[in-house]
This record gives sequence, structure tokens and C-alpha cells, in this order.
Amino acid sequence: MSKIDDIDSPARYRRLVRDCLEMARTVASEGPRATLVEMAQIWMRLAGTEEGRQVAQQQQQTQPKDDDKKE
Repeated sequence: MSKIDDIDSPARYRRLVRDCLEMARTVASEGPRATLVEMAQIWMRLAGTEEGRQVAQQQQQTQPKDDDKKE
């Protein structure tokens, strides 16, 4: 499985955003269209949350441990 297909991948979430918005453009009824737009907003928030988590995790991995610090 490639990174882009990972279950928590921001790229995957953004694809889902795009899919929801594309479907919303084709739906005639206001209720389902609003639901699809709301779903897209949720996927976008999840993408941002996951990106933030990944950045924090990378920063933790690159920070020296207290034992490794030289005085």
C-alpha cells in the first residue's frame, strides 16, 4: 500500500473532499447537496488534523533527547 492510500493520509482525505464536492454539483435536491458539502468540510478538517499530527510526529523524531544534548 502506498502512502497516498493510507487510511489516515491527508491526500486521501482531500480526494474524498473533491469527490463529495463533485457529487454535490450533480445532485438536484438541496438536502443531499448540503449533506455532501458538510461531508467535504469534515474531510477537509480531518486532512488538516492529520497533517498537523504528522508534522508534530516528525518534529518529535528530529528533536534530540535530553540524554543526547551536549552542554
